[in-house]
Amino acid sequence: MLDKKRIIIGTFLAIVITLLFLLIPASNIFCLIILSSICAIGVWEFYSLLIAGEIPSSKKLGTFISIIFSIATWYYMHSCKNLIYKSYLSDVILWSIMASIIIITFYRLLAYDDMREGLFKALGTLLGFIYIPFLFSFFIRIFLINDDLSVPAYAAFYIVLCTKISDTGGYFIGSKFGKNKLAKIISPKKSWEGLYGGILFCLVVNIFWKIFIEKYVFFSIPVIHILFLSFLIPLFGTAGDLVESLFKRAVKIKDSSTITYGIGGILDMIDSLLFTAPMFYIYYEFLLK
Repeated sequence: MLDKKRIIIGTFLAIVITLLFLLIPASNIFCLIILSSICAIGVWEFYSLLIAGEIPSSKKLGTFISIIFSIATWYYMHSCKNLIYKSYLSDVILWSIMASIIIITFYRLLAYDDMREGLFKALGTLLGFIYIPFLFSFFIRIFLINDDLSVPAYAAFYIVLCTKISDTGGYFIGSKFGKNKLAKIISPKKSWEGLYGGILFCLVVNIFWKIFIEKYVFFSIPVIHILFLSFLIPLFGTAGDLVESLFKRAVKIKDSSTITYGIGGILDMIDSLLFTAPMFYIYYEFLLK
């Protein structure tokens, strides 16, 4: 029997995401609030994992700098749309903020009386920053990748759609036909058959996008790149899922949180996206732009 609460919450999330990506202009401040909140909750959950595994980290400081970096990335992408400031200056400002975050983190935490504890806490905090805010910042970049920010974030919708459909395909095929383990120690349920299923499902959704959706949105992908992305997205998505599984197995926790009932935490929902988003952004900038 299907869990009624899981259906209700899953439907609600689907509606919110659809409205966010398809009905609201990408530059809307509401989008920044949602994206920053997702990043903050995800990094908070990650620090909770570390602390549960007796790995010291500064949860409050790490969450604060994740919000600052998300906002900085958002305004960096906005400034890049302005031809007057589309120069090295925007890059200098963003990377200066990132360098300042690292310096402040070490300075703040190495002030502990116990230098060893401060060092480990600083390293744990920076690990969380790199894993969540830094990787998630590429999704924020994708959100604002279109030159016309008055239209919805179709590119972001595309990468989320492909990532989640490939995840679903991998789970479905893997649970039904999975026999050959992909990473037995890290994630016993992952199988090569599941990975192939994810690639198949991703290819199908890409074909569907090309035929039925692309003509209605301001985001198109050449056929040859659809084939490459149908392979790369499931591959990087699986890697992202395995990395989070590695952290959870190390601290012996199943779900990173219980915020979304029956689904896991925010981190469980974006783990694969943390790897597919950077890959897709770099791919787009070098091969599609």
